[in-house]
Parts: sequence; structure tokens; C-alpha cells
Amino acid sequence: MKNYARFLIFFGLCFIILFITAVGIAFLHVWVDAVRHVPVKSSIMLNEIVESGCWALPFALYLTIVFSVNEGRRHKVAWPLIFVSAVALAGVFTFGISKGLSNAGVMPAPPLATNHITLGRQGLLLSRPGVVITLLDRPSNAAGSRVVAVKDRELIYQKVPVGADGKIIGLPPIPFHDASGWLSYLIISDLSVSGRFIAARFNEGLIPYFAWTLALIVLLVSLGLVFELTRWPLANIFLGLLIFRGVLAFEVFLNSDKIMEYLLEFTRGAIPDALITPAIFVALSVLVLVYSFLIFLSRATTGADTKRSLP
Repeated sequence: MKNYARFLIFFGLCFIILFITAVGIAFLHVWVDAVRHVPVKSSIMLNEIVESGCWALPFALYLTIVFSVNEGRRHKVAWPLIFVSAVALAGVFTFGISKGLSNAGVMPAPPLATNHITLGRQGLLLSRPGVVITLLDRPSNAAGSRVVAVKDRELIYQKVPVGADGKIIGLPPIPFHDASGWLSYLIISDLSVSGRFIAARFNEGLIPYFAWTLALIVLLVSLGLVFELTRWPLANIFLGLLIFRGVLAFEVFLNSDKIMEYLLEFTRGAIPDALITPAIFVALSVLVLVYSFLIFLSRATTGADTKRSLP
């Protein structure tokens, strides 16, 4: 029971730490976006942080299951205890965080001041695809004069950059983005899609929400068989991360509009719309669990035959 208690503590701490870390990264992302805005945004709203950090929940969920299930198998905790406890704890944490994020998104909170000056000075060059803008005044002056260079067109001088709607034409942000991080951007993008879908299901009601989240959690936990593929825990973690990355991509694939339209047309009302994707996840989970059970029986039979053959 000592190892089982250690597993429960590890799961709870891992989920909390990973979620707080992801929220901190989301806050830094929002703050950097505010600073690179021209002119700089004077404050950050709480709902901006919630929207930017929508990927934090699936991030914590996926990684916690990987690390915790591996920890439980490494310390020889019984698989039924790992399965039931991981599903229950993940469901409780996921629901609690979803509730908190939902409340935070509509909470009337005072804006957080950035207290930062606008970067750059006169002559700052800003660009967007096909357009280069040269600021002739200080970047902090949103209505300052500009020179706009559009591809294959003459230079445009704007003494007062006002659009047809009478509003000041916005400027592109200062380019801090590094194109070399395309892989991490792709993963965060998929996690954001997953997080927004979880939030949408939460707003639809408890039945669609729990049907979706529990089906996803059961699938992830049932894939714990990967942690017995090798004798090296670190190698098992990397294999688990690769498999879970595939599950995340599959989740985003199923949630796409075209695939959902195809599934709705295929089922023709035989399954409620909100339960189609959970049903697919449950079916996959059953296949994985049956496969795991057959492997267990095979090993048990082999071990029994070996003992009988011994003199």
C-alpha cells in the first residue's frame, strides 16, 4: 500500500505542477504579445490569459497520465488499482480545472498593468506579408505618420493613418517569433484545439462533458501497456509520449468539421452526436484492454508451464 499511496501523491502533485507551469507559460506569452504590440498595450485582461492558456488542461492531463502510470508500473502497483485510480483522479482534476477556467473566463477582474514603454524609435520598420511600414514618428504615437510600401506599388505616405471607417489603422507587432519553433507551435496548436473542445463540451452540459473527458482519459490510461515494452523507464516514457502525441493528433482529427460531418452522416442518428467521438475512444480502449488481458494470460500460462516442466 505504500507504493500505491506514493502513486496517488505523485499523480496529484504532477497534475498540479504541470498545470501551473503551463498557465505561467501562457501568462508570459500574453505579456510578450502585449509588449510587442505597437503601441504597447497598457494592460492585460484575465480572459486573455484564460484564452491563451486553453492548452494548459490537456497538456497537464496527457503528461500526468504518462508520468504517473509509468511511476505506478515501475513500483509494481497492481494494474487494476492504477487504472481505476488514474481514471478517477484525472476525471476529478479535469472537472475542477474546467470549472475554474469557466468561472475565470467571465470573472470581472481588474486589468493587469504591463508598465512597459513601446519598443523602438523613429524609423522603425514593421512588416506583414507583402507590406512594409516605416514609422516616421515615435512608435508610441499610434496616429503618427507612416510610409507604407506595398509590393509592386508606389510608396504611400500617410500623414494621419485613418481607415475608411474613421479608425486608426493598426500596426503589425514587433517580430519576436522564431520560425525554428514550428514543432512546438504545432503541438501547442493541437493542445489548444483539444482545450477549446473540452471547454465547449463543459458549456454544453455535464453529460456531454463527462462522456468526452472520461472516454479520452480511459483511452490514455489503457495505453499504459506501453510502459512494459522495455525494461528502461525512461525509454518507456519516450514511447508513451510518442503514442500520446498520436492520440492528440487523432483527437484533433476527429474533432475537425469535415470528419464530424462524415461521422454524422455515417451514423445517421444511431448514436447521439455528442457521443460519437467518445464511442470511438471507448471502442479503442476496449481493444487495448482486451489485448493487455490476452498478453497477461499468455504470460501466466507460459509461467505455469515453465514451473511444471521443472524437476
